[in-house]
Amino acid sequence: MTSDARIDADESIAAIKPDGALTQTAKDILRACDPPATEEDISRALVRHFSQVQPMVRDMVNLGLLEEVEGRLAPTELALEKLSR
Repeated sequence: MTSDARIDADESIAAIKPDGALTQTAKDILRACDPPATEEDISRALVRHFSQVQPMVRDMVNLGLLEEVEGRLAPTELALEKLSR
């Protein structure tokens, strides 16, 4: 019996997949935050409306992937570790 190693994750949301990897959207947001960025900066970098980006950023803060630094959002150590995978 073989196991199916595929992970079902919606790449259009900012999340951590069941295997611990980041979705593509999460990676894109983290890359947009280097150097630290505002939500408006992230929206422009992703070419998405602010109303779409704001909840994703909030989720990433709650997951411990982003933190506020001097009024801007920056990747956490956890995020940098996952991004390097």
